[in-house]
Amino acid sequence: MLSGVLYGFAAALMQSISYVFSAQFILQHRATPLTLLILMHLVLGGVCLVILPFLWHPKLLSVGDYIGPLLCTTLFYCVGQISLFKAIRASEASRVSPLLGLKVLVLAAMGLLWFGDSYQLVQWLAIGLCALGAVWLSASGGRISLSALGWVVLACVGYALSDLSILYTMRSLEPLSLIHAAAVGVCLCYMICGVLSLLFYPGLKDKQLLAQSAPSALTWLLAMVFLFACFAEIGVVFGSIVQSSRGLISIFLGAFLTWVGFKYAEKMPARSVFMQRFAASTLMLVAIAMFSLGAEG
Repeated sequence: MLSGVLYGFAAALMQSISYVFSAQFILQHRATPLTLLILMHLVLGGVCLVILPFLWHPKLLSVGDYIGPLLCTTLFYCVGQISLFKAIRASEASRVSPLLGLKVLVLAAMGLLWFGDSYQLVQWLAIGLCALGAVWLSASGGRISLSALGWVVLACVGYALSDLSILYTMRSLEPLSLIHAAAVGVCLCYMICGVLSLLFYPGLKDKQLLAQSAPSALTWLLAMVFLFACFAEIGVVFGSIVQSSRGLISIFLGAFLTWVGFKYAEKMPARSVFMQRFAASTLMLVAIAMFSLGAEG
């Protein structure tokens, strides 16, 4: 279990770093999030195409064993990404992003209704605390519009279905080792995303910015390898709760970047807002500890 939790923390850290690079790209080049999304996935697809031969295993010849869950992983991931983009256009990213923590509730409900999963009381309390922390983080930045909230809910459903598909993808890649299967699954998934991004590339005005999106793409790639491994090790609900630690990581990372004078760091919020965000993120860490205790009980 400990290794799965560590994979989750590593995924959260790399996601937070990727968000910093993404913010830098958008501000520095005055690009839209959609432009960055397309360029990132082109880079990811190209890098994964280069890496995949080094991950070769005879299991990859059994395409029928893993192509179903792999396509579902990619499809629902795209649904989540597009919905998130729509939500950010309807509101501010600082209010939208924390609400993705509500995905834990969606995953728990899916597990309960579709797969017959059961959780102890302390684990349900942990799920509730994680959702409360997500809402608290979002509310600290102001109110969100109903339109944006609707897109956030759809994004949570898309990401939740993608997360569940990740679990099945990892299982279908046995007998590969955990990290090997995670790397293969990520490479195959983002090669498909890269092909889809090619359809939108001709319409971009900023084609020359492809190389500049590499830092965001490469840190995201590492985050996804750790996330695949985390879900395979401890499951999608617990893994998503651990992943929610990126809220606290982002707070400290943002404070550190401001302290060192990073040009593209977000401005520090008012002290009262900062303390609210810190308290909400700490609540999510308490949720991780509670869910872990329930899993061991």
